[in-house]
Amino acid sequence: MHHEPQPGSFSGRPEIDRSTLRDLLLDSLPGDTVVWRHRLVAATPRPDGGWELTFHGGHRTGCYILVGADGARSVVRSLLTDVPLSGVATLAELNIGDVDRRHPDLAELVGPGNLWCVGVNQILAAQRLGDGSLRVGISLPADDRPIDAYRRKPALLDMFGGWDPRLTALIEAGDSAPTPRLIEAMPIGTRWSSRPGVTLIGDAAHLMPPVGEGANQAMLDAAELASRLVANPADPESAIRAYEEVMFTRIHPIAGMSARVQAMMLSPTAAEDIVRFFTARPAEPAPAD
Repeated sequence: MHHEPQPGSFSGRPEIDRSTLRDLLLDSLPGDTVVWRHRLVAATPRPDGGWELTFHGGHRTGCYILVGADGARSVVRSLLTDVPLSGVATLAELNIGDVDRRHPDLAELVGPGNLWCVGVNQILAAQRLGDGSLRVGISLPADDRPIDAYRRKPALLDMFGGWDPRLTALIEAGDSAPTPRLIEAMPIGTRWSSRPGVTLIGDAAHLMPPVGEGANQAMLDAAELASRLVANPADPESAIRAYEEVMFTRIHPIAGMSARVQAMMLSPTAAEDIVRFFTARPAEPAPAD
């Protein structure tokens, strides 16, 4: 199946490289707003309200409102819920730099957007990035194999034995060893009882399979929480409660959709199911994250 948007069309879901998006957001802030290399290891309530924060290496500071934006393995999440994470897939990524010059055949194969090669319980995908490189992703169901089993190209090539060599060339051309990670998700419908001075946004609040909504919902969380805090500075607790109720309602159907798409993509009938999914929506481009 081939989908090509009309030239100049920005309808639907435009895409942007994650690094470019990050730079746009960071460049809008004063230079000292974000402090790098400070990994949070503990947050404890202070007797006079607020939180004492301890970072790796021993550095400490305090705050009155703590927003956990610390991702899948959030330390702040444990202050609000002990909900367990479940593994839903294994993803291994590679990068092919300067692909037009070094691998013109692969550049032509992938084109200017995304390529998905779908098999039985496995996907080999590639995405063109703005710097002229390709990001290659191998998706497989979560299993009992150790994560290190996915760190070698020969092992990945064995998993795709029998595939067309023009496709598995995407694995062979990777500039370095694959980077694997376990893809996890929180249970659909996760909620918590509001607690003074602390809340969550993004993956810390609603970790979902990476099928196109993670960054979008994280940015919307941040915008909605900020707007409520600014509109009600005298009562941040009410602002946080109002944000959480709206966020829980918004996320529930999106988390359900993400789980269904993830299951569909790695099912035995994934190829037919994905074609049917997209041809039923002829005006909607592939999801972007």
